[in-house]
Amino acid sequence: MRSDGRHVVPFTTYVVKVVSRCNLNCSYCYMYNLQDQTYRNQPRSMSLETARVMAHRIKSHVQRHGLNRADLILHGGEPLLMGMRAMSQWLEVVRRELEPDVHPSLSMQSNGVLVDEDWINFLADSGVRIGISFDGPQHYHDAFRKYHSGRGSYDDVRRALVLLRSHPRGCEIFSTVLAVPNLNIDPDEFWTHFKQLGVYAADISLPHANHAHPPPGGRWSYRDWLIRLFDLWFYDNESHGFRYFENIIRTVCGYPISTDNIGGRPVGVLVVETNGDYEGTDALKCTVEGMTKLGRNVFHHEIDDIFQIDLVRFLQQADVPVCSTCLNCAAYEGCGGGYLPHRYHSHDDGFLNEGFLNPSVYCDALYGLVEHVYNRLRQHLVVRSGAECFAQ
Repeated sequence: MRSDGRHVVPFTTYVVKVVSRCNLNCSYCYMYNLQDQTYRNQPRSMSLETARVMAHRIKSHVQRHGLNRADLILHGGEPLLMGMRAMSQWLEVVRRELEPDVHPSLSMQSNGVLVDEDWINFLADSGVRIGISFDGPQHYHDAFRKYHSGRGSYDDVRRALVLLRSHPRGCEIFSTVLAVPNLNIDPDEFWTHFKQLGVYAADISLPHANHAHPPPGGRWSYRDWLIRLFDLWFYDNESHGFRYFENIIRTVCGYPISTDNIGGRPVGVLVVETNGDYEGTDALKCTVEGMTKLGRNVFHHEIDDIFQIDLVRFLQQADVPVCSTCLNCAAYEGCGGGYLPHRYHSHDDGFLNEGFLNPSVYCDALYGLVEHVYNRLRQHLVVRSGAECFAQ
Protein backbone atom coordinates (compact mmCIF):
# COMPACT_ATOMS: atom_id res chain seq x y z
CA MET A 1 0.00 0.00 0.00
CA ARG A 2 1.34 3.45 -0.91
CA SER A 3 1.37 6.32 1.56
CA ASP A 4 -1.33 8.07 -0.53
CA GLY A 5 -3.60 5.02 -0.19
CA ARG A 6 -3.22 3.64 -3.69
CA HIS A 7 -2.51 -0.07 -3.96
CA VAL A 8 0.73 -1.32 -5.47
CA VAL A 9 1.25 -4.95 -6.34
CA PRO A 10 4.32 -7.03 -5.43
CA PHE A 11 6.78 -8.30 -7.99
CA THR A 12 6.30 -11.92 -8.99
CA THR A 13 8.59 -12.21 -12.04
CA TYR A 14 12.30 -11.41 -12.09
CA VAL A 15 14.16 -10.96 -15.37
CA VAL A 16 17.72 -11.73 -14.30
CA LYS A 17 20.56 -10.59 -16.52
CA VAL A 18 22.99 -13.44 -15.97
CA VAL A 19 25.13 -12.02 -18.79
CA SER A 20 25.17 -8.58 -20.40
CA ARG A 21 26.54 -9.42 -23.85
CA CYS A 22 25.17 -11.30 -26.85
CA ASN A 23 26.62 -13.39 -29.68
CA LEU A 24 24.07 -11.88 -32.10
CA ASN A 25 23.59 -8.27 -33.15
CA CYS A 26 19.89 -8.03 -33.97
CA SER A 27 19.17 -4.64 -35.53
CA TYR A 28 15.95 -4.06 -33.56
CA CYS A 29 17.29 -5.21 -30.17
CA TYR A 30 16.19 -2.94 -27.32
CA MET A 31 19.30 -3.81 -25.29
CA TYR A 32 21.96 -2.78 -27.77
CA ASN A 33 20.56 -0.98 -30.81
CA LEU A 34 17.87 1.41 -29.64
CA GLN A 35 18.03 4.52 -27.45
CA ASP A 36 19.77 3.09 -24.37
CA GLN A 37 23.44 2.04 -24.28
CA THR A 38 23.88 1.61 -20.52
CA TYR A 39 24.70 -2.09 -20.96
CA ARG A 40 28.27 -0.97 -21.73
CA ASN A 41 28.82 -0.24 -18.03
CA GLN A 42 27.63 -3.63 -16.80
CA PRO A 43 29.81 -6.62 -15.81
CA ARG A 44 29.77 -9.30 -18.48
CA SER A 45 28.21 -11.85 -16.11
CA MET A 46 26.54 -11.93 -12.70
CA SER A 47 28.78 -13.09 -9.87
CA LEU A 48 27.73 -15.81 -7.46
CA GLU A 49 27.71 -13.33 -4.58
CA THR A 50 25.39 -11.02 -6.49
CA ALA A 51 23.17 -14.00 -7.24
CA ARG A 52 23.09 -14.99 -3.56
CA VAL A 53 22.17 -11.52 -2.35
CA MET A 54 19.59 -11.11 -5.12
CA ALA A 55 17.91 -14.39 -4.16
CA HIS A 56 17.87 -13.28 -0.51
CA ARG A 57 16.12 -10.03 -1.52
CA ILE A 58 13.60 -11.92 -3.64
CA LYS A 59 12.84 -14.30 -0.79
CA SER A 60 12.36 -11.39 1.62
CA HIS A 61 10.01 -9.59 -0.80
CA VAL A 62 7.99 -12.70 -1.60
CA GLN A 63 7.49 -13.63 2.04
CA ARG A 64 6.69 -10.07 3.07
CA HIS A 65 3.79 -10.10 0.63
CA GLY A 66 2.47 -13.52 1.65
CA LEU A 67 3.61 -15.37 -1.47
CA ASN A 68 5.54 -18.62 -1.78
CA ARG A 69 6.89 -18.67 -5.34
CA ALA A 70 8.88 -16.52 -7.76
CA ASP A 71 9.34 -16.74 -11.52
CA LEU A 72 12.96 -16.20 -12.54
CA ILE A 73 13.75 -15.64 -16.22
CA LEU A 74 17.44 -15.98 -17.07
CA HIS A 75 18.15 -13.32 -19.64
CA GLY A 76 20.86 -11.23 -21.23
CA GLY A 77 22.26 -10.76 -23.75
CA GLU A 78 22.35 -14.43 -24.47
CA PRO A 79 22.09 -16.45 -21.23
CA LEU A 80 23.77 -19.57 -22.66
CA LEU A 81 26.99 -17.55 -22.98
CA MET A 82 27.27 -18.05 -19.23
CA GLY A 83 28.38 -21.63 -19.84
CA MET A 84 27.15 -24.81 -18.14
CA ARG A 85 29.59 -24.86 -15.25
CA ALA A 86 28.94 -21.25 -14.23
CA MET A 87 25.20 -21.64 -14.73
CA SER A 88 25.14 -24.79 -12.62
CA GLN A 89 26.87 -22.93 -9.77
CA TRP A 90 24.55 -19.94 -10.22
CA LEU A 91 21.43 -22.13 -10.04
CA GLU A 92 22.75 -23.94 -6.96
CA VAL A 93 23.35 -20.65 -5.12
CA VAL A 94 19.93 -19.22 -6.02
CA ARG A 95 18.04 -22.38 -5.09
CA ARG A 96 19.91 -22.76 -1.82
CA GLU A 97 18.88 -19.23 -0.82
CA LEU A 98 15.22 -19.52 -1.90
CA GLU A 99 14.20 -23.07 -1.08
CA PRO A 100 12.27 -24.54 0.63
CA ASP A 101 10.34 -21.41 1.68
CA VAL A 102 10.05 -20.01 -1.86
CA HIS A 103 9.58 -22.17 -4.93
CA PRO A 104 11.50 -20.81 -7.93
CA SER A 105 10.09 -21.37 -11.42
CA LEU A 106 13.08 -21.10 -13.77
CA SER A 107 13.14 -20.34 -17.48
CA MET A 108 15.23 -18.47 -20.02
CA GLN A 109 14.86 -16.63 -23.32
CA SER A 110 17.57 -17.58 -25.82
CA ASN A 111 18.48 -16.84 -29.42
CA GLY A 112 19.03 -20.60 -29.76
CA VAL A 113 22.31 -20.64 -31.66
CA LEU A 114 24.20 -22.45 -28.88
CA VAL A 115 21.54 -25.07 -28.17
CA ASP A 116 22.81 -28.63 -28.55
CA GLU A 117 22.16 -32.02 -26.92
CA ASP A 118 24.39 -31.23 -23.95
CA TRP A 119 22.49 -28.02 -23.23
CA ILE A 120 19.13 -29.76 -23.57
CA ASN A 121 20.15 -32.45 -21.08
CA PHE A 122 21.63 -29.87 -18.72
CA LEU A 123 18.52 -27.65 -18.75
CA ALA A 124 16.24 -30.66 -18.30
CA ASP A 125 18.31 -31.91 -15.36
CA SER A 126 18.30 -28.39 -13.91
CA GLY A 127 14.55 -27.82 -14.34
CA VAL A 128 14.98 -24.75 -16.55
CA ARG A 129 12.62 -24.16 -19.47
CA ILE A 130 13.77 -22.37 -22.62
CA GLY A 131 12.06 -20.11 -25.14
CA ILE A 132 13.65 -19.43 -28.53
CA SER A 133 13.59 -16.14 -30.47
CA PHE A 134 12.88 -16.81 -34.14
CA ASP A 135 11.42 -14.54 -36.81
CA GLY A 136 10.22 -16.94 -39.50
CA PRO A 137 11.43 -17.74 -43.05
CA GLN A 138 15.17 -17.44 -43.63
CA HIS A 139 15.19 -14.32 -45.79
CA TYR A 140 13.31 -12.34 -43.15
CA HIS A 141 14.98 -13.84 -40.07
CA ASP A 142 18.46 -13.25 -41.45
CA ALA A 143 17.66 -9.65 -42.37
CA PHE A 144 17.60 -8.71 -38.68
CA ARG A 145 18.98 -11.54 -36.53
CA LYS A 146 22.63 -11.57 -37.53
CA TYR A 147 25.96 -12.49 -35.98
CA HIS A 148 28.38 -9.63 -35.35
CA SER A 149 30.15 -10.69 -38.55
CA GLY A 150 26.98 -9.95 -40.53
CA ARG A 151 26.11 -13.61 -41.18
CA GLY A 152 22.50 -14.58 -40.63
CA SER A 153 21.61 -16.91 -37.77
CA TYR A 154 18.65 -18.74 -39.36
CA ASP A 155 20.37 -22.07 -40.04
CA ASP A 156 21.64 -22.35 -36.47
CA VAL A 157 18.32 -21.37 -34.88
CA ARG A 158 16.38 -23.72 -37.16
CA ARG A 159 18.74 -26.53 -36.17
CA ALA A 160 18.04 -25.77 -32.51
CA LEU A 161 14.27 -25.83 -33.04
CA VAL A 162 14.43 -29.15 -34.87
CA LEU A 163 16.64 -30.60 -32.14
CA LEU A 164 14.32 -29.42 -29.37
CA ARG A 165 11.38 -31.03 -31.16
CA SER A 166 13.17 -34.34 -31.78
CA HIS A 167 15.23 -34.77 -28.61
CA PRO A 168 13.67 -37.17 -26.04
CA ARG A 169 13.92 -34.48 -23.35
CA GLY A 170 13.16 -31.48 -25.53
CA CYS A 171 9.49 -31.41 -24.55
CA GLU A 172 10.52 -31.10 -20.89
CA ILE A 173 12.09 -27.70 -21.44
CA PHE A 174 10.90 -26.16 -24.74
CA SER A 175 8.31 -23.51 -23.88
CA THR A 176 7.64 -21.22 -26.85
CA VAL A 177 8.98 -19.48 -29.93
CA LEU A 178 8.95 -15.69 -29.75
CA ALA A 179 8.83 -13.69 -32.99
CA VAL A 180 8.89 -9.98 -33.80
CA PRO A 181 6.30 -9.24 -36.52
CA ASN A 182 7.75 -8.22 -39.89
CA LEU A 183 5.19 -6.51 -42.12
CA ASN A 184 6.98 -7.66 -45.26
CA ILE A 185 6.22 -11.31 -44.43
CA ASP A 186 2.85 -12.47 -45.62
CA PRO A 187 1.11 -13.85 -42.49
CA ASP A 188 0.19 -17.02 -44.40
CA GLU A 189 3.86 -17.62 -45.21
CA PHE A 190 4.82 -16.89 -41.60
CA TRP A 191 2.22 -19.31 -40.19
CA THR A 192 3.01 -22.04 -42.72
CA HIS A 193 6.71 -21.85 -41.92
CA PHE A 194 6.11 -22.22 -38.20
CA LYS A 195 3.87 -25.24 -38.78
CA GLN A 196 6.42 -26.87 -41.06
CA LEU A 197 8.97 -26.64 -38.26
CA GLY A 198 6.55 -28.27 -35.84
CA VAL A 199 6.40 -25.25 -33.54
CA TYR A 200 3.71 -26.08 -31.01
CA ALA A 201 3.72 -22.91 -28.91
CA ALA A 202 4.26 -19.40 -30.28
CA ASP A 203 4.20 -15.79 -29.20
CA ILE A 204 4.86 -12.41 -30.77
CA SER A 205 6.28 -9.15 -29.46
CA LEU A 206 5.48 -5.98 -31.37
CA PRO A 207 8.67 -4.04 -32.24
CA HIS A 208 9.54 -1.84 -29.29
CA ALA A 209 8.71 1.61 -30.59
CA ASN A 210 6.79 4.72 -29.54
CA HIS A 211 5.61 8.10 -30.80
CA ALA A 212 9.15 9.52 -30.64
CA HIS A 213 10.66 6.49 -32.39
CA PRO A 214 7.97 5.01 -34.70
CA PRO A 215 7.88 1.30 -35.59
CA PRO A 216 9.11 0.06 -38.98
CA GLY A 217 6.62 -0.17 -41.83
CA GLY A 218 6.18 -2.72 -44.60
CA ARG A 219 3.78 -4.14 -47.15
CA TRP A 220 1.10 -4.78 -44.53
CA SER A 221 -0.31 -2.65 -41.74
CA TYR A 222 0.10 -3.99 -38.19
CA ARG A 223 -3.69 -4.08 -37.92
CA ASP A 224 -4.21 -6.28 -40.98
CA TRP A 225 -1.17 -8.44 -40.24
CA LEU A 226 -2.32 -9.24 -36.69
CA ILE A 227 -5.90 -9.89 -37.76
CA ARG A 228 -4.87 -12.26 -40.53
CA LEU A 229 -2.46 -14.15 -38.29
CA PHE A 230 -5.12 -14.42 -35.58
CA ASP A 231 -7.54 -16.02 -38.04
CA LEU A 232 -4.90 -18.47 -39.27
CA TRP A 233 -4.32 -19.57 -35.69
CA PHE A 234 -7.94 -19.44 -34.52
CA TYR A 235 -9.30 -21.61 -37.33
CA ASP A 236 -6.41 -24.07 -37.47
CA ASN A 237 -7.63 -27.29 -35.87
CA GLU A 238 -4.05 -28.52 -35.52
CA SER A 239 -2.65 -25.37 -33.92
CA HIS A 240 -1.41 -25.12 -30.37
CA GLY A 241 -0.84 -22.26 -27.96
CA PHE A 242 -0.36 -18.68 -29.14
CA ARG A 243 0.23 -16.61 -26.02
CA TYR A 244 -0.35 -13.11 -27.43
CA PHE A 245 -3.71 -14.00 -28.94
CA GLU A 246 -4.75 -16.07 -25.95
CA ASN A 247 -4.08 -13.09 -23.71
CA ILE A 248 -6.15 -10.82 -25.95
CA ILE A 249 -9.00 -13.34 -25.73
CA ARG A 250 -8.73 -13.39 -21.95
CA THR A 251 -8.86 -9.60 -21.69
CA VAL A 252 -11.79 -9.37 -24.12
CA CYS A 253 -13.64 -11.89 -21.95
CA GLY A 254 -12.90 -9.84 -18.84
CA TYR A 255 -10.37 -12.22 -17.35
CA PRO A 256 -7.92 -10.19 -15.20
CA ILE A 257 -4.42 -10.97 -16.45
CA SER A 258 -1.05 -9.32 -16.21
CA THR A 259 1.25 -9.71 -19.17
CA ASP A 260 4.42 -8.02 -20.29
CA ASN A 261 3.19 -6.92 -23.74
CA ILE A 262 -0.44 -5.87 -23.22
CA GLY A 263 -1.36 -2.86 -21.11
CA GLY A 264 -3.93 -2.09 -18.46
CA ARG A 265 -2.52 -3.82 -15.40
CA PRO A 266 0.81 -3.96 -13.59
CA VAL A 267 2.95 -6.80 -14.88
CA GLY A 268 4.83 -7.42 -11.64
CA VAL A 269 8.17 -7.69 -13.48
CA LEU A 270 11.47 -6.52 -12.03
CA VAL A 271 14.79 -6.62 -13.91
CA VAL A 272 18.00 -7.37 -12.02
CA GLU A 273 21.18 -6.42 -13.88
CA THR A 274 24.50 -8.30 -13.76
CA ASN A 275 25.83 -5.89 -11.12
CA GLY A 276 22.71 -6.30 -8.98
CA ASP A 277 20.96 -3.07 -10.01
CA TYR A 278 17.18 -3.13 -9.97
CA GLU A 279 15.72 -1.83 -13.23
CA GLY A 280 12.38 -1.24 -14.85
CA THR A 281 11.15 -3.45 -17.68
CA ASP A 282 13.63 -3.71 -20.56
CA ALA A 283 11.23 -2.37 -23.19
CA LEU A 284 11.54 1.09 -21.61
CA LYS A 285 14.97 1.19 -23.25
CA CYS A 286 13.17 2.14 -26.48
CA THR A 287 12.31 5.56 -24.98
CA VAL A 288 15.36 7.49 -23.74
CA GLU A 289 18.77 6.72 -22.26
CA GLY A 290 18.57 5.64 -18.63
CA MET A 291 14.77 5.36 -18.34
CA THR A 292 15.08 1.91 -16.72
CA LYS A 293 17.60 3.04 -14.09
CA LEU A 294 16.15 3.06 -10.57
CA GLY A 295 19.25 3.90 -8.55
CA ARG A 296 18.83 0.90 -6.24
CA ASN A 297 20.92 -2.27 -5.90
CA VAL A 298 20.50 -5.67 -4.23
CA PHE A 299 23.53 -5.06 -1.99
CA HIS A 300 22.03 -1.95 -0.40
CA HIS A 301 18.26 -2.08 -0.83
CA GLU A 302 15.33 -4.37 -0.23
CA ILE A 303 13.01 -4.78 -3.19
CA ASP A 304 10.24 -3.00 -1.31
CA ASP A 305 12.48 0.08 -1.12
CA ILE A 306 11.96 0.75 -4.82
CA PHE A 307 8.24 1.34 -4.27
CA GLN A 308 9.35 4.81 -3.18
CA ILE A 309 10.43 5.59 -6.77
CA ASP A 310 7.92 7.48 -8.95
CA LEU A 311 8.45 5.21 -11.96
CA VAL A 312 7.87 2.05 -9.94
CA ARG A 313 4.82 3.42 -8.15
CA PHE A 314 3.36 4.35 -11.53
CA LEU A 315 4.05 0.92 -13.05
CA GLN A 316 2.94 -1.13 -10.06
CA GLN A 317 -0.37 0.51 -9.26
CA ALA A 318 -3.24 -1.93 -9.20
CA ASP A 319 -4.81 0.24 -11.92
CA VAL A 320 -2.11 1.70 -14.14
CA PRO A 321 -3.18 5.20 -15.32
CA VAL A 322 -4.06 5.70 -18.98
CA CYS A 323 -5.01 8.76 -21.00
CA SER A 324 -8.60 9.94 -21.43
CA THR A 325 -8.62 8.76 -25.06
CA CYS A 326 -8.06 5.18 -23.90
CA LEU A 327 -10.52 5.39 -21.02
CA ASN A 328 -13.26 6.42 -23.46
CA CYS A 329 -12.37 3.79 -26.07
CA ALA A 330 -14.55 0.73 -26.71
CA ALA A 331 -11.42 -1.46 -27.01
CA TYR A 332 -9.91 -0.40 -23.68
CA GLU A 333 -10.92 -3.53 -21.76
CA GLY A 334 -9.20 -5.64 -24.44
CA CYS A 335 -5.89 -3.81 -24.84
CA GLY A 336 -5.67 -1.85 -21.59
CA GLY A 337 -4.33 1.14 -23.47
CA GLY A 338 -1.41 -0.78 -24.91
CA TYR A 339 2.02 -1.60 -23.54
CA LEU A 340 3.40 1.32 -21.51
CA PRO A 341 6.74 1.79 -23.38
CA HIS A 342 4.79 2.02 -26.64
CA ARG A 343 2.87 5.06 -25.31
CA TYR A 344 5.92 7.29 -24.84
CA HIS A 345 6.10 10.69 -26.54
CA SER A 346 9.23 12.81 -26.25
CA HIS A 347 7.33 16.09 -26.66
CA ASP A 348 5.47 15.51 -23.42
CA ASP A 349 6.65 17.07 -20.19
CA GLY A 350 8.05 14.40 -17.92
CA PHE A 351 7.09 10.88 -16.97
CA LEU A 352 4.47 11.50 -14.33
CA ASN A 353 2.85 14.35 -16.21
CA GLU A 354 2.21 13.38 -19.80
CA GLY A 355 5.20 11.32 -20.98
CA PHE A 356 3.31 8.02 -21.02
CA LEU A 357 -0.29 9.21 -20.87
CA ASN A 358 -0.88 8.69 -24.57
CA PRO A 359 -2.52 5.99 -26.69
CA SER A 360 -0.12 3.31 -27.87
CA VAL A 361 1.78 3.97 -31.07
CA TYR A 362 0.03 0.74 -32.17
CA CYS A 363 -3.42 2.07 -31.24
CA ASP A 364 -5.00 1.43 -34.65
CA ALA A 365 -3.69 -2.15 -34.74
CA LEU A 366 -4.77 -2.92 -31.18
CA TYR A 367 -8.23 -1.46 -31.69
CA GLY A 368 -8.69 -3.46 -34.88
CA LEU A 369 -7.44 -6.69 -33.33
CA VAL A 370 -9.58 -6.37 -30.19
CA GLU A 371 -12.66 -5.59 -32.27
CA HIS A 372 -11.92 -8.53 -34.56
CA VAL A 373 -11.33 -10.95 -31.68
CA TYR A 374 -14.58 -9.87 -30.05
CA ASN A 375 -16.53 -10.47 -33.25
CA ARG A 376 -14.88 -13.83 -33.88
CA LEU A 377 -15.68 -14.98 -30.35
CA ARG A 378 -19.25 -13.79 -30.65
CA GLN A 379 -19.71 -15.62 -33.97
CA HIS A 380 -18.10 -18.75 -32.56
CA LEU A 381 -20.28 -18.77 -29.46
CA VAL A 382 -23.43 -18.23 -31.50
CA VAL A 383 -22.53 -21.01 -33.93
CA ARG A 384 -21.51 -23.45 -31.20
CA SER A 385 -24.36 -22.75 -28.80
CA GLY A 386 -27.16 -21.67 -31.08
CA ALA A 387 -28.04 -19.12 -28.43
CA GLU A 388 -28.81 -15.74 -29.94
CA CYS A 389 -28.32 -14.07 -26.57
CA PHE A 390 -24.55 -14.20 -27.10
CA ALA A 391 -24.92 -11.86 -30.05
CA GLN A 392 -26.93 -9.23 -28.19
